[in-house]
Parts: sequence; structure tokens; C-alpha cells
Amino acid sequence: MNPVAHTQSPLLQLMDNFLVRFRFKFLLPRTSLAELENIRLDISRLSSLMKNNILLKRYEVQGRSMASKYLKWNDTVLELGGAIGFIGLFCQKNIGITDYTTIEANPETSELLMINYALNGIKPNVWNIAVSSEDGEIELNIGNEFWSDSMVDQSRNRCKVTVAAWSLSSILEKLDYKPTTLICDIEGAEQYLDFKALPAETDKIIIELH
Repeated sequence: MNPVAHTQSPLLQLMDNFLVRFRFKFLLPRTSLAELENIRLDISRLSSLMKNNILLKRYEVQGRSMASKYLKWNDTVLELGGAIGFIGLFCQKNIGITDYTTIEANPETSELLMINYALNGIKPNVWNIAVSSEDGEIELNIGNEFWSDSMVDQSRNRCKVTVAAWSLSSILEKLDYKPTTLICDIEGAEQYLDFKALPAETDKIIIELH
């Protein structure tokens, strides 16, 4: 028996296209708050595309899945690339981790992170610096979306900003605890990390490679 192909009628296709366009043109631009995994997020400054991903629960699917599976309440975390704060809030609010430090290079994104922490009643420990191979300053390529900021990729940059940069060794020296977990999402800058600097206590690494 040949399978029956189910095709959508032209009228339904037209209606679906209209609803998508209406959502992106009229609804999403007016949406300023979202909730994902019991975490409130200010999305007022985000693009309609990113708002849509968050509202449809497509945001950080793998990151939150791995955190849920591998992290425990008594883990201590160093997060490189905090973005708008979602993963940090997920780990602290949903898993119960208390020793959590976030590194975020983009000053504008750091501001969004702090707003989202305030929405959830948690005080962030966030350092507005970049991670590099050595201490100093770097030029950060600012993308049209917060997740596309990069020291490496210039293909989608709209501008550059000079930010302070520390090596992983310097960051670890200034931490007041030894992290058991490293979470890393820094858009290609992971190539500059000296993973040998991690203490023996670090037994888990969650990293998004680029």
C-alpha cells in the first residue's frame, strides 16, 4: 500500500503564513516579558526571532538539559559567556547552586543579565570582562544578536567595543572558590583557554564549540 501524502490546502497555507507574519510584525515586537523553566526574562530588547525562540522554549535546550542531568546543588560553577543570564539562573534557581560566577564580555548584555537576575530575586556575581589567552584588552565584535558577539568571527558584526580581558588563570586566581564545573559558550574564544589551568576539583565541563 502506498502511503497517502497529506498536503495542506492553499487556503490553510495562506492562513498559516498570515499568522506567522502577524506574530512577527505585531505581537512579538510588543512582547517584553517571558517565562522559561520557571525563570522570568526581560526580552524587550531582543529581536523578534530570539523572542520567538524563547517563547517557544527552543532557547538553550541542550544547555539546560545537560545542566539538569549532570549538575548538583553542591556544585560550584564558573560560567564563561553568561549572555542574558538564563543558564546561570537555571542552575541557581532550579538546581540550587549557590557558588556561581559569570563572565560576560559585552557591557550591554551584562546589563540585560543583571535585569533578569533582579526579576528572579537573585543577586548575580558577574564580571564584565572577556576571556583571552593573556591579560589586557581585546576588541569584541558586537553582533546583531547577543549570542553572536565574538572575539573571532567578524562576519556579522555591527560594531566593535574594547573590553578588558583576563586569562583563565587570572580569573581562577581571583575566584574565592575552586569551581567543580566550567560552563563555556564564548563563540570561538574557547581556543584561547588554557584548560590545564583548571583546578583538580573541576570534574565537569559543559562547552559549546564553534
